[in-house]
This record gives sequence, structure tokens and C-alpha cells, in this order.
Amino acid sequence: MQQFLKKLLQFIIIGLTPVIALFVLYLITDPFKTLRTYSGFSNYRVTPNTEYISFETFRYHYPSEHYNSFIFGSSRTKAFKTASWKKYLDSTARPFIFNASAESLNGIYQKIHFLDNNHYPIKNALIILCPDYLFYDAEHKEGYLFVKNPALNGESKLKYQFQFFKAFMNPVFLSSYIPYLATKQYRPYMHGYIENRTVLIDSITNEIVFKEVEDELKENPDKYYAERKDLFYERNGETRDSVSYINKENEATFLKIRNILEKNHTNYKVVISPLYYEIKFNIKDQQILENIFGAHLYDFSGKNEFSESRFNFYESSHYRQNVGDKILEEIYK
Repeated sequence: MQQFLKKLLQFIIIGLTPVIALFVLYLITDPFKTLRTYSGFSNYRVTPNTEYISFETFRYHYPSEHYNSFIFGSSRTKAFKTASWKKYLDSTARPFIFNASAESLNGIYQKIHFLDNNHYPIKNALIILCPDYLFYDAEHKEGYLFVKNPALNGESKLKYQFQFFKAFMNPVFLSSYIPYLATKQYRPYMHGYIENRTVLIDSITNEIVFKEVEDELKENPDKYYAERKDLFYERNGETRDSVSYINKENEATFLKIRNILEKNHTNYKVVISPLYYEIKFNIKDQQILENIFGAHLYDFSGKNEFSESRFNFYESSHYRQNVGDKILEEIYK
């Protein structure tokens, strides 16, 4: 029996050694930048949870920046520059982009509720609605990119951190991360886990800029679009979305957003994004939003001056900064 126990212990130790080694590697390298405090997140190499970056940037810099104006939405908020937005706000505006990957309606509401509940001023708000993401909550999206911050859902920080460690232990992730860590060389099979582009995130406003993309568009836009022609599929003109997504629960969430903003006397605008697929917002949903937000709502869905040209998009999903500037001009004129 003693010999058996000794062999069992040896077996357990040998079996746990790789796990312990990976855990130590995780603690040392902090691949998702969630274990320690950072003053900025530019030039990341592991694709991050952008909501985490938003919260950490906000918490780190609020004591000195005193943000009071917020842009809410998905990664499409990168089309809206805070410098452009400030042109239409008064001199006391301190803007911040409070975004998240594939942001949902509940995600937007939770952030607005978080600010209100913690007595942060919401003087100005720009809410970017993306119909293709808006009505799908985090529980319907898989992966660490979409796990919600404990400040929003009330779950434990330990459970939140475990989601990142679980993502780290995924063999598919490790097969990209460890070779990159060892060689500092990007390979195509690492796509989705390792970022090959230079991503600049303003440490104050949380604005995101993909430097190589912007540089290429400035230097040779024809070459940029020629190399990506397969992304810009042929469209058949505007169609109206036949599916209504705003149920009673979603309608109540929109009402709660409006009530918080009006309680705070917020100067706010609600924008339905222009998207390359040119599908017009469902008419029933549009009427519900018009009843709730009235003149605060601006619908750029469907076929219009922004969606028509591929030159207004980085790819078929994200519209460019020039579109954001023109939308701001339109809604604040």
C-alpha cells in the first residue's frame, strides 16, 4: 500500500507539473492584461476584452480627467473621434469612449446605470446602436472577448478572472501564444488570438486607432481597396428588416436608458449605425425608438450616402472616421 501511494503521488506531481508551469507563465506574462494595473493598453499583442480596457482606463484616469461625456457602443465607436465630438459640445466637456466588443443593448444600459448609480456626471452622451449586435447579450456570445465586467453584472471578480485563465488554458490559444512568446513572430494561424497590427489606444479618451490601416488609406486608398475587394460583396439595394427585435423587455431597457439620461439632464443623441449591408431598421422597432427618444434619434440604417460607397468602410463591418465626422455634423447641425 505504501509503495502504491508513493507511485500515485509521483503520478499526480508529474501530471500537475505542466499545469503549474502554465499557471506560473500566466501570472508572469499576464496575456490579457487583467492581473495588474496599467496606465495604457496600446500595442497589445493578445486580442483583449475591450470592455475591460474601457473600465480600467476609466477608473485609472477619472480622478485626474473627471470625465462627463460618453460615447457608448460597439467597436464601431472607433469612427467617432472625441476631438471631433468636442466641436459640438461646450468647453467643460470631458469625453470618454465607453465601448465593448459587439456591445449589446443591456451592455449599454449597464454602463449608463453604472455611471448614474456611482454618481458620475453624464453631461453629454452619444449612443451608437448596431442592429446586428444590439439584441444579443453576453450569454449568447462565447469567449473571453465578451465576458462582462463584475461592476456591471455583480458577479465575483474571481469568477471573472477565471474566465480569462480558462481562455488561456485553451490548447488552441496556447498553440498560438507560446510560439509567439518564444519567437515574437506572427504567423497566419495565430489570427484571432495574436494581433499583428499596431493598435493605438489613447490612454485618456480610450480611442482606438489601427495605425497601419490608417496609414495605408492615406498613402494609397486604391491599393487598400483593391487588396480587399472580396470583402465588399455585391448588394441588391436597400431592404427593410422583416424581423422585429424590440420585445417588451428591450423596450423597458430603452426606457430606463432614456429616464437616466433625462434625470441627469444629459444632452444626448442616439444613432443607428450605417452598415454596408444596407438593411433598413425594422419599421416597428423604429417606431418604438421614435416614441421613446423622439428628436434625439437619428437613423442612418439602409441605403444612404454613407453606406453606398465602399470607400466609407475599413471592411464590410466598420465605417471610417470620415463617416463619423459627417454623422456628427448632421446630428448637431
